[in-house]
Amino acid sequence: MLFMDLDGTLLDDTARHYSTYAELLGLPEMRGLPIPDKEYWGLRREGKPIEEILRKSRLFPTKFKEFGQRFEERVETPEMLALDRVRVGTETALGKLYTKTPIVLVTQRRDGAELENQLARLGLRKYFAEVLFGGLKPTRRPTKDDRWQHKAGLLRARYKILPTEALFIGDTDNDVKAARSLKFDVWLVEGGHQNKELQIKADPDRIIPDVVGGLKHMLPGGRWQR
Repeated sequence: MLFMDLDGTLLDDTARHYSTYAELLGLPEMRGLPIPDKEYWGLRREGKPIEEILRKSRLFPTKFKEFGQRFEERVETPEMLALDRVRVGTETALGKLYTKTPIVLVTQRRDGAELENQLARLGLRKYFAEVLFGGLKPTRRPTKDDRWQHKAGLLRARYKILPTEALFIGDTDNDVKAARSLKFDVWLVEGGHQNKELQIKADPDRIIPDVVGGLKHMLPGGRWQR
């Protein structure tokens, strides 16, 4: 059985995230100064905390919390979602895989309706047997483990008995941690939300250039065709 992450793995969402960041900083009540998109994504892929990026953007620390809340509200609006692009080769790979094994999409998107609309518009919805989604709820004392534990929780809530043979394909160390906690094999695709140095450090079972680049390891006769 195959489980797949969405943003960064199947979709290039870099324009959406940067545009949301730049738009919010430009608001009169924010008065920040966006750093160039290359620098922004360089820091994001190095795993730098958003607070460091906002300091570089000359945003007052008193505005950090408000920025975070407004970012979450804006980044999944139809206008911003329209900026996403399907990564090269993704449709080819999904078209070859979905007839061989059930594919379950697992994402921490908050807005289920907009998620379904986007998947339909991009022509991807037909490839997924199920779509599991749900945003991480803010806590008083957030930890570095919250995101991967939440992603793993989405699967545990759906599958009371987990598949004994499953592969999870994602793009960050959080995907590795979530998959390991479920006893799934895990592969990471390059060029997503994390640089390769951090991906190697996360120690996945395999790193592939993109989803289509992983086909030769799954087809024909791969054990994930179940």
